[in-house]
Amino acid sequence: MKKGVDVGGTFIKVLWEDGRREKIYVRDISQNREEFIKKLRDVIKDGKPSRVGVAVAGFTSLEGVVYRSPNIPALDGVDVGKILVEEEIEGVVMNDVSAGAFGEWFYDHRDSKSLLLVAVGTGLGAGFVHEGKVFLGSCGSALELGHHIVEKGGFLCNCGRRGCLEAYCSSYGLERLYEVFSGRKLKDYQVVQRAKDGEKEALRSVEAFKEYLVLGLMNAVHIFNPDLVVLGGGLIDQLREFLGDLEVRLKDAVESLPSKCLRVRFSECGEFCMARGALALTFL
Repeated sequence: MKKGVDVGGTFIKVLWEDGRREKIYVRDISQNREEFIKKLRDVIKDGKPSRVGVAVAGFTSLEGVVYRSPNIPALDGVDVGKILVEEEIEGVVMNDVSAGAFGEWFYDHRDSKSLLLVAVGTGLGAGFVHEGKVFLGSCGSALELGHHIVEKGGFLCNCGRRGCLEAYCSSYGLERLYEVFSGRKLKDYQVVQRAKDGEKEALRSVEAFKEYLVLGLMNAVHIFNPDLVVLGGGLIDQLREFLGDLEVRLKDAVESLPSKCLRVRFSECGEFCMARGALALTFL
């Protein structure tokens, strides 16, 4: 039986080929390298799977080495591919959103020639599938869309640089925007609720978030020329009622030729999206 494993900083999520789902809380050990690796190894081999796909939040090489995971320090330098070899399990390891992009294409959008998935939650990640193949670049780190600069000298990103798209379009990015406009600190979900209640500062924060998101998507569309942009992630789900005009705004922002073939859709696969993508990888 095949399974997909999504390795996050709060939960490790598992999706089996027969539809079974598991959600293992790991936030309390996400900075303890030894404990986290042990838990990951246990999850990978549990149930004696025939093949495993592993989706990891971080800069992950083609060989399955996590060079850096800004939101999961315990994973920095971990060779997840080696864990599979040591446990004698066939499998594949990939950046989580790249895996998620393949899952979107494999299960929902096989009519797309070039699909770009952008997932916004704790951070911002992206994945690109062209003609049914995941584009990973020369060493596996392609599509780090969240870490391209949209504001020189801007907000500090979790990666250590300033002005990254993620520093504005993420949970902590929305919180910072709200602090700028209101002078108050709130959690992302509180900002969203206040926007739904019509608070002026919260609505300004959401609008600024959207402006940066459109800017980042415009850059990606001009580089990759996708026919489909899929938006997903926990924060996108929370903000969905505010994003109804995003396709129109994006198509207005990009050049006429890429705009002509462009569609924008929201992901419908929920919180197991990356685990589903990891499972899809096992069929390669």
